[in-house]
Amino acid sequence: MRRVLRVSIVVVVVLAAFVLSAGVYLLGRTAVPETSTYSFDLNEVRRLAGAIPGERPLRVNHEQVAEASLPRGAVFAGESLRTPHAMVHGAYQIVYSDGFGMIDSGFDEALFAKRMNGSYLREGYATVQSALGDAKWIVITHEHSDHIGGIARAADPERLVGRLQLTAEQLGNRDALADVDFPAELRERLTPLSYERLHPLAPGVVLIKAPGHTPGTQMIYVQLGDGKELLFLGDVAWHMDQIRQLWYRPRLVTDLFIGEDRDAVLAQFRTLHDLAEREPGLRLVPSHDLDARRALVEAHVLGDHFEGVKSGGAS
Repeated sequence: MRRVLRVSIVVVVVLAAFVLSAGVYLLGRTAVPETSTYSFDLNEVRRLAGAIPGERPLRVNHEQVAEASLPRGAVFAGESLRTPHAMVHGAYQIVYSDGFGMIDSGFDEALFAKRMNGSYLREGYATVQSALGDAKWIVITHEHSDHIGGIARAADPERLVGRLQLTAEQLGNRDALADVDFPAELRERLTPLSYERLHPLAPGVVLIKAPGHTPGTQMIYVQLGDGKELLFLGDVAWHMDQIRQLWYRPRLVTDLFIGEDRDAVLAQFRTLHDLAEREPGLRLVPSHDLDARRALVEAHVLGDHFEGVKSGGAS
């Protein structure tokens, strides 16, 4: 009997140790490397921002389509899974004197309800849909549903042809496209945008490859006519504190739910952290950071709504 009791205690201790170590592995914080394998030459990016002749953008606006939340521990490894962390969702409008371009497209209410809890802004989504029909160019930071979903649900996909610029990696991510029921006829009519590291898209706008969060992730640099510089991170980081404090998402999220290339994203964290310290005038813009959105709006760096777009229209 004593032997059985001892064996039982050993088994319980071993199981407890396994559960604890698994919890630390899946939910604990990972150190960001001191040096990075991800290169970012801001001087070259600035040079390319002037490679296409024309006036630089005048301003940038954000249109919010939803506010949801994730457990804080899903955003910052090691934090509580019971504490909610607010996440904003939307799209960006890059305004020129003769029109505008767009970054990302949000997602419709059905996709939102399927994946998240929170408040959905129907008028904001309708504005984004109208803007898709008028934008001079449209790009996405990456191929997840809350960024490409609005494009997949465009009322008139034919109007996007010739203006929607999806990269070869984004179009090649068939699972992500299937996840949002991306129209096959639209995909077949798009010419994949292929580039190595950097690509000047429009006056003042440069695409920067950053695979890791998804195969087709890219950051987007925007230089305004008044000299302001913004770098749209997409979902490389969800909140600026992740970059400021080198605080990555837990493996439970990155490995089991997203399927990120952790080494690639950790390298990007280091590069962006060092870049932000060297270039304090460069505004880094994570897609889902509600705090950053509010601060940028208050500083008049980011407009609170799209302009020149009929709210409630269809694309």
